[in-house]
Amino acid sequence: MEEKRGLTIKDLLIRLILIIVFIFLLIWLFPMPDLKPLNNQIFADNIDRMKDVAKSYYTLERLPKDINSSKRMTLKEMIDNKLILPLMDSNGKYCSEDDSYVEITKLENEYIIKVYLSCTDKQDYIIEHYGCYDICSDQCQILATTSKSGYAGDITKKTTKNTGKVTTKKTNTIYEYQFVKNECTEKFDKYVCPSGYYLAGDTCIKHGSEVIKVDAKKNITNVTSTDTKDAKPVVTSSTDLIDATCRTDYKTSTINAGYKKTTYSANKRTVTQKVTANKVNSYDVKGAVKTTKRQDVSYKEVQNYDVINADVIYSGYKWVYVSTLTTTESNLQFVGEDEKLEQVDSWSEPVCKTCTTTRIVYKYWRFKKVANGDPTYSCDAYPGYSLYDGNKCRKATTITKVCPAGYDENGDVCSRWYDEYSCSKYGSDYKLDESKKTCTKTTTTYNCDGIGTATSDPKYCNKTTTEYYCPAGLDMIDGNKCVKYHDYYCPENTSTKTYTLNGTKCTVKTKVKVCSCPSGSVQTEDKLHCAITNSDTKYTCEDYPGYTLNGKKCTKTTVTQKVTYSCDTGYTLDGTTCIKTVETTDSKKAEKTYKTYCEQKYKWSTQTSLDGWTYTGNKRQYN
Repeated sequence: MEEKRGLTIKDLLIRLILIIVFIFLLIWLFPMPDLKPLNNQIFADNIDRMKDVAKSYYTLERLPKDINSSKRMTLKEMIDNKLILPLMDSNGKYCSEDDSYVEITKLENEYIIKVYLSCTDKQDYIIEHYGCYDICSDQCQILATTSKSGYAGDITKKTTKNTGKVTTKKTNTIYEYQFVKNECTEKFDKYVCPSGYYLAGDTCIKHGSEVIKVDAKKNITNVTSTDTKDAKPVVTSSTDLIDATCRTDYKTSTINAGYKKTTYSANKRTVTQKVTANKVNSYDVKGAVKTTKRQDVSYKEVQNYDVINADVIYSGYKWVYVSTLTTTESNLQFVGEDEKLEQVDSWSEPVCKTCTTTRIVYKYWRFKKVANGDPTYSCDAYPGYSLYDGNKCRKATTITKVCPAGYDENGDVCSRWYDEYSCSKYGSDYKLDESKKTCTKTTTTYNCDGIGTATSDPKYCNKTTTEYYCPAGLDMIDGNKCVKYHDYYCPENTSTKTYTLNGTKCTVKTKVKVCSCPSGSVQTEDKLHCAITNSDTKYTCEDYPGYTLNGKKCTKTTVTQKVTYSCDTGYTLDGTTCIKTVETTDSKKAEKTYKTYCEQKYKWSTQTSLDGWTYTGNKRQYN
């Protein structure tokens, strides 16, 4: 009977090779299906869904009004308005709501709708044309087209009752189209002045003050002063000396006491403190996601005015003297509307210095008529005008519709397009930097490098230090030693000084001799004797250098310079400066301001477009 044998390595290799060959045959006979058509079909279905939503949403009232104007709606706006659900691509991811959109544009005879879809697997768009038969009811307006000859012909549509088909034929009817544009002109409005000025006619005037500073006048004068001291008598061998009268007194003072000191090593202890860890920030910066948005507002109505100068009316007038006229002509006086000449004197005088013939000379005063009192202003002479701004007359004219600053005309609304940036696609950890248009994620870590050891709270570290301290009653020196001061003492007493310990101080009591001399004598240098003075006693000023002996006195005369300052009349002295405040008047030409007045002009033309003009939507048959 044969014994069973186990599989050898050779058998295993043969079986493995057969399995591999079998797998390759399966792959060759049954290849993987091509999923690309399926992916394309999912993308096409999604873009058709957006197109269908747009065509149902853009009714006549929502379509753009002007030729070449457009309206756009993003996929996000569709979802927000519950018009469509989020779209998913073949990868199982949602398509971009901000980048995907539908846009409808009005052309001359039709509309174009563009549908753009952006997904992770594909980005593409379709364009579809549709006209009156797509968007209007049976009562829709006939659309006009342009013929090759440059005029607009009429396309008519006829529906056959039996078949329901629409046939078209071209007629020779020519139409004119109405266009409009705004023509604006600037007209003078008024004069204006800078802040602080007031208007006088066409001049701006400001009254103020100015501080004038000049150096004060310096005045130097000599000042003489005399100092007097008692002269000292000269003591000689013949001078009578007597003993001074002396007594014993005590003078008290204080000095630091001496002491002994003992030095010890300070006690040492280890202290662990919780301190702030090192803070390290790292940044991940990405570009912010830009979304272009449009904001619509209504037009503003601007009332235009016609402005003219009001009539000036004064309550009265007076005659003001202007000049004198001397002449030999008589009967020159007159009274006019604004001027008069009045004779005030006459006299005879020789024709010349040596002549005997005389002549009559007449003296006239010339007067000018000027307004008396403040003027008032009136618009009575201008029907429809009313007083405005004190001295102007204005009348309301046209009302112009304009867009606010930063907005442009966009059909029946004013629109502005702006870019908005966000970090929504990166998550809430990213913060927007508007100025740099970036999204930044800040990651903060902490470490205890160079500080100590880490704690359970990563923001803090344990810092271990060694400190020294002294027991109570001892003082710290040199940072790590303790010293004790003790056994205070005072110096030994002497014949003239006694010492008393008082804490850390010594009270010193010093014995001194105080001597004095009777009247008619002076104390000598040794303070122990008195020199009797009489009429023969001589005196000296040798102890006072620069002084001159004058009897029993020593005198010294000194001349010094004294500096003073003064100002001219009208100025005030302030130290070494003279100050005066004067009134000032500044005048300058006033600035003219203008207002823009606009009016709408209309024009008919057989052309379907004119540069600089806007089509109103009105047309008429051209005869």
